Amino acid sequence: MIKTQSFSMRKVFRLVIFNGMLLGTISSSAQNLVPNPSFEEYDVCPGDFSQAAHEFRVRHWRSANLGTPDNFNVCSIGEADVPHNWAGVSDPYEGKGYVGVYLWMNKDNNYREYLQCKLTSTLLKDSLYEIEFHYKLSSYSKYSIDRIGLMLTDSLINAKHDQVISAQPTLSIIQDSALTKETGYWETARKEYRAKGGEQYVTIGNFFDNQTTHHYFIRFSPVQQSMLEKSAYYYIDEVKIVPLFNTPQNQIAEVVSEFKQEQVELDKTYILKNIQFEFDQYTLRSSSFSELDGVVSWLKKNPSNKVALSGHTDDQGNDAYNLALSSNRAKRVASYLIDHGISLSRIETFAYGKSKPLVQSVTEGAREMNRRVEIKFLE
Repeated sequence: MIKTQSFSMRKVFRLVIFNGMLLGTISSSAQNLVPNPSFEEYDVCPGDFSQAAHEFRVRHWRSANLGTPDNFNVCSIGEADVPHNWAGVSDPYEGKGYVGVYLWMNKDNNYREYLQCKLTSTLLKDSLYEIEFHYKLSSYSKYSIDRIGLMLTDSLINAKHDQVISAQPTLSIIQDSALTKETGYWETARKEYRAKGGEQYVTIGNFFDNQTTHHYFIRFSPVQQSMLEKSAYYYIDEVKIVPLFNTPQNQIAEVVSEFKQEQVELDKTYILKNIQFEFDQYTLRSSSFSELDGVVSWLKKNPSNKVALSGHTDDQGNDAYNLALSSNRAKRVASYLIDHGISLSRIETFAYGKSKPLVQSVTEGAREMNRRVEIKFLE
């Protein structure tokens, strides 16, 4: 549990120290794994509040239950305008829009709305990430509450109700009071998080029931919409999941030697550099043939030697599927060698799935390197 903080600057630069080493400076330009993080992209410009799930047309985002989040944007000429809209008056934290959700209602039931999206990359086990989002009580809400949260999961949440989703959020903001001096301003929720591995969905909302959630009645708050008279409605903007390790594509180091037939050493592992597969594929590209022809040539010149081929995948997908995929990749390379005159008895294949990445990074450049076949020449 952490306390919320308010920041006057919109771009935050932080130095992160891990195990006594400087990992780098993380800024607003760092790689954000959240698609459409400021809700700027939409299919249809909003005209009013959403009355059904299909009316929420913010790209990459959806409701996690049967509640109906709302979109606000400067493009609107109706009640979903920015800064003036049916829920209040507010400029965005960043950009031209934001979204809104009911976090609490003063009723017998526990009506809730949640925002959910799929990350552009799954989180890597034991890697550090910075989680951040911004929230603000709408100015026409008659109630404020003391909590909001963000949850990371490895599977989609698709609750068939409009009630509270009871779970322990990854990032939980719980204030000492339901009304603070920051209430009504943009507030920032932030946490450094060590991934369990495989998390790929983010969900934002209030994960606690009415009995647990503390509320405060704002006596002089204006009411423009009857639903807000007994509710705490909050705007959400600029959601970030940022890796706290930075491996730019052009700085990815080769940690396994590149195969060159004139420099082969026995019992040494080489990467077949041009045998890199598309995501979820094991078909060889024509660009692979030249390097494989070099392997064939070496084996024909050294007929007493054997080879071991090991297949690898990137971090996406479950363990069993990736193990099978990596096996198919190694066997596909073996088939090429056999088709070009190398005896099956001279070839061994191994599959490692995603267990041995070359590069611990979520960039597409790193993933391309991790989708590979390695070769070792044996006595």
